[in-house]
Amino acid sequence: KRISGLFLSGQINGTTGYEEAAAQGIVAGINASRRAQGKPLVTLPRESSYIGTLIDDLVTKDLREPYRVLTSRSEHRLLLRSDNADLRLTAIGRDIGLVDDERWDMFVDKSEKLEREFERLRSTRIAPTDPLAAAVVARSGHNVSQHTTLEHLLRRPKVSYAILDEFGQGSGALDGVDKEAVEITIKYEGFIKRAEQQMKQMTSKNKKEIPEGIDYASINIISMEAREKLAKFQPRTIGQAARIGGVNPSDIQALLLHMEVSKRQQQKGNGASAKAATEMKEEAKTVM
Repeated sequence: KRISGLFLSGQINGTTGYEEAAAQGIVAGINASRRAQGKPLVTLPRESSYIGTLIDDLVTKDLREPYRVLTSRSEHRLLLRSDNADLRLTAIGRDIGLVDDERWDMFVDKSEKLEREFERLRSTRIAPTDPLAAAVVARSGHNVSQHTTLEHLLRRPKVSYAILDEFGQGSGALDGVDKEAVEITIKYEGFIKRAEQQMKQMTSKNKKEIPEGIDYASINIISMEAREKLAKFQPRTIGQAARIGGVNPSDIQALLLHMEVSKRQQQKGNGASAKAATEMKEEAKTVM
């Protein structure tokens, strides 16, 4: 933050481990290149990936020991899975020029295959007398008493996509990795949707930007420790401010209140200036 245009990665940033260094390195390389080309820098949101979580932690937390990436670091870990990494990040890579046409075509083709498979599983029904139904009952311990979709069968405990392949109900267009992704999405759909809703609610508030050059020392309604930490780390958003150690929820509420009051005062000032300018114009017409 002190030296513009300097991009670093690895131990100098307070991390340890090859993966952590590589994660920072690719972002540092991308942004060094984009800055040299005069393009806007890339920031991976915290909720987009573990790389985004790592970088957000490094710039907002007062770390006292070498940092490692753990799944527990992310409050959105149910959504940040290896089976959906390409679905989360390929479009971003395409936008910044890192995904070529061949890779993009592969991604689009895979996405379309997955959508078709989800639709097939939702619409295909089997009878209680079907051999597949009997196998599902044996594995899950739950009866199949009526015509049931393949999607519903996959939701049952101990039932995996492999059983669909075993009885000729699997898809020949998908590989093992894609089939696992389909199974995870269907089996944990309820939890995933709840996590997505929670993330949307948090993101709408956390993405609220903090005005540049804000004088934290003058905000008396915020605790002294929080003012010092905010002034030190200079968070760009409310979400980053909330994750700084020593900044409590009450401090965040006070900061939001200060920002709202300042915004209203500015609008009021602009309104008064506009009114004064209008009055001066009317007076000038009268004189003429």
